[in-house]
Amino acid sequence: MPVYATRKLRNLAATLMLLSGISHVGQLWFRELDGMALITALLGMFYLVLALGLSGQSRFTLWVSSVTVCASGMAGSQLLDLDAPDPLLAWHLGVDALVVPLCLFILFRTRHSEMD
Repeated sequence: MPVYATRKLRNLAATLMLLSGISHVGQLWFRELDGMALITALLGMFYLVLALGLSGQSRFTLWVSSVTVCASGMAGSQLLDLDAPDPLLAWHLGVDALVVPLCLFILFRTRHSEMD
């Protein structure tokens, strides 16, 4: 796989993280303002910082993104009600399910291929 394809995947992961971070923070306008909403907004701001890092070249950001998004997705899946799912929570879990494999694949490619 050429370098530019890996760059496109990294940009895709950064874009997904950016959109997820914006929607996390945007929940403040649609939800009741309580402790859980503030924690969600703080997580969204952290997602925005990670999206900025993913747009660069750091492998550390890939590791941090993988671990953070995986932990966030596992915690969020505990809140998902299958009878009446929240569409925003389903969106966040779907993005988490896409970003983690993308970051891990990019890490694998940068570690095991001849790239600059």
